[in-house]
Amino acid sequence: MHPVILAGYSSSSAMRYTWLLVLLGVAVEAQPGAVQTWRVFFRDKGPEPFRPGSRLYEQTLALHSPRALARRAKVRPPEALLTFADAPVYQPYLDSLRRWGELRLVVRWRNYAVLQMDSLAAEAVRQLPFVAAVQPTGQVPLPVALPQASGGIAQGLGWQEHPCGPFDYGASRWQLEMLKIPAVHRIGVTGEGVLLGLLDTGFRWRQQPGFAHLQVLAEWDFLGNDSVTANQPGDDPLQDLHGTAVLSVLGAVLPGTLIGAAPMATYILGKTEELPAERHIEEDAYAAALEWMEALGVDVVSSSLGYRDFDSTEVSYTAAQLDGRTTIVAQAVEEAARRGVLCVTAMGNDGARGLNSPADADSVIAVAAVDSAGQRVHFSSVGRRQHGILRPSLAAPGIGVLGLLPGQDQPRPLAGTSMATPLVAGAVALLLAARPELPPWRIRQALLETASNAEHPDTLLGYGVPNLVRALLRLGGAVGPPALVESAQSLRAVAFAFVPFPLFGAWLQWGDLPREEAIRGTIPLRSLGTDPLTLFGELPRELLRTDTVWARVRLVGSAGEELLGRWYLLRLPPSVPCGMVIPPEVLALPAAEQEVLRISPQPVPLGEVCTVSLPGLSPGGRLPLRAVQLWDAVGRHVRRYTLAESTQPWSGTRWTLRLPTAGLAAGVYWLEALYGSNGAERLFAPIVLR
Repeated sequence: MHPVILAGYSSSSAMRYTWLLVLLGVAVEAQPGAVQTWRVFFRDKGPEPFRPGSRLYEQTLALHSPRALARRAKVRPPEALLTFADAPVYQPYLDSLRRWGELRLVVRWRNYAVLQMDSLAAEAVRQLPFVAAVQPTGQVPLPVALPQASGGIAQGLGWQEHPCGPFDYGASRWQLEMLKIPAVHRIGVTGEGVLLGLLDTGFRWRQQPGFAHLQVLAEWDFLGNDSVTANQPGDDPLQDLHGTAVLSVLGAVLPGTLIGAAPMATYILGKTEELPAERHIEEDAYAAALEWMEALGVDVVSSSLGYRDFDSTEVSYTAAQLDGRTTIVAQAVEEAARRGVLCVTAMGNDGARGLNSPADADSVIAVAAVDSAGQRVHFSSVGRRQHGILRPSLAAPGIGVLGLLPGQDQPRPLAGTSMATPLVAGAVALLLAARPELPPWRIRQALLETASNAEHPDTLLGYGVPNLVRALLRLGGAVGPPALVESAQSLRAVAFAFVPFPLFGAWLQWGDLPREEAIRGTIPLRSLGTDPLTLFGELPRELLRTDTVWARVRLVGSAGEELLGRWYLLRLPPSVPCGMVIPPEVLALPAAEQEVLRISPQPVPLGEVCTVSLPGLSPGGRLPLRAVQLWDAVGRHVRRYTLAESTQPWSGTRWTLRLPTAGLAAGVYWLEALYGSNGAERLFAPIVLR
């Protein structure tokens, strides 16, 4: 389906293209130019066995990045990270085909190649002993089944932050606010560490101010067979318009006008569409691009594309064939999903006529369009329930969405499910950035269960518009990266968290490497407020005199719940991660050592009762003292003391508590005072037992 959303709402390829020209005020004639291309399906992948240690297995392993294997490990057992379908197409077969025509595409998962040749050559290729079938790409693809096998080793992921401070969303705030994206940006989660793939018509992102920050790992034109995804000589003038607009809704940063949903993600760009034609070879390109992205380790793939009606010389899909299992693109999406990739796609702009493919795929997240009031836009394709799965899955703003067009510095309002799709893909990327250890099915489930229409899902909006704050809480909460700021005489670390349990301890852990065994120190963090919770504490200045310091926030609930943040590379202050907003009152609060919890005696003899004097009201929000908790040196909850256990009541502005230590081992502990009914503010002090 051609771009757009920018485009019209008709399902006809020619009508969509014409509407796009009218909308943009461009007078361009369509370039028909059909190409005689053929799919050549192979009988096998060569004579080599596929098992750990074999040459074919090692070739397959070499095709996949450590990121890809780590992502697969979240959905597949260790012995089955790699399958026979992942193996490369046998190179001697491909070499043999070159004498008959030009090799255009290779699709590993279904073991075929696309060759440009005439019908006589196609008949000769059909007779080759290693060829199972040959068909024009204009036909519906042949069914192919491949055996599965095992192998592979997963490795860890690295990550590094990009400090830049708060975002000024300007007029683009509304389209993000509907999904509660700014609240997640505010805690410093903006897509870092996530590899996000886009399949579209092309991308003109270089030398454009809104993309100056963009991190692109790789890009490839699968129909032109080169690494240029922007327009080139011979391309339709509108070729890269749609893809550029979609990319901007996800990744642009133009302060005061446009902020993308996941601007600090790393991107992989695949050009798979060719204007103004609508041909099945674009599906082959889509499948090849999805394989390529998966092997590079992509986490999320967004495609504002859809397929059903093709040019008159090619066979269109029937309604019965839009079953989630027949089309090339639906099969490719299902294969990617089996390997742990979250695929997000547009429902289409055909209203009551229904969806296109791959919105029919069982595992895809299909996105409908709503207006600023959350109501379905009339052109958004009506879905259905199939195989027990509802389409659409979710909805997002799809009219009046601000996006950039090629060569323009200022965004303009755009429309269509093409614009809604990157907003949802960005939401998925933010959840993965906050909780990268979770399997993709949990991310998807949390989005569906907490969306606006979750109680009454339907075929118009699916489960409705996502709510990222609710989704994060459903996933067990999330902790953002720590900022480092100067405050009075201290070096203060500040982080934010969405925490689903009311009573907890918070700690900042640091070390030379982002690994558990490399932790060198821990400090307690105080807290303020809720939704999100503000966590802060003082760091020793000598900490940043070393070359590299990694840190993460760890929260432990009084019932044993644990919430771990990601590892982040600490930088010299001031260092505020992109999107984070630090409340002024956090910087104004005095350092912890000035808000004394007085413990006597210190150290405390083993088994003795100690006396603790502490403020009756919190220094920040002036909340009343509710309870006192004890934690060991590594952040494990030990005891909770209520005020009823005190033998002396509140006197003036302080409480005096007598706390027994019987049953505790010698060592260093942390005493925590909780203020407010939900422990919204906290103070800490060390206790040494000898």
